Amino acid sequence: MELQPHSVAAEAKARSLTDRVIRALIMVGLALGGAVVLIAVVLGIIFFSGETQEFIYMNF
Repeated sequence: MELQPHSVAAEAKARSLTDRVIRALIMVGLALGGAVVLIAVVLGIIFFSGETQEFIYMNF
């Protein structure tokens, strides 16, 4: 019984592509999560500071 080198190479490429896709999705998820955290912190500082009404009236 002989091994087929082409199918082995195809499996290795498929695994590599899958790993790359998974890593890319993880990085996108982390970036979006970090952005959400930063936005939440900024909004928390703005709206829970003592100058909330002045800020709202000044900008809207």
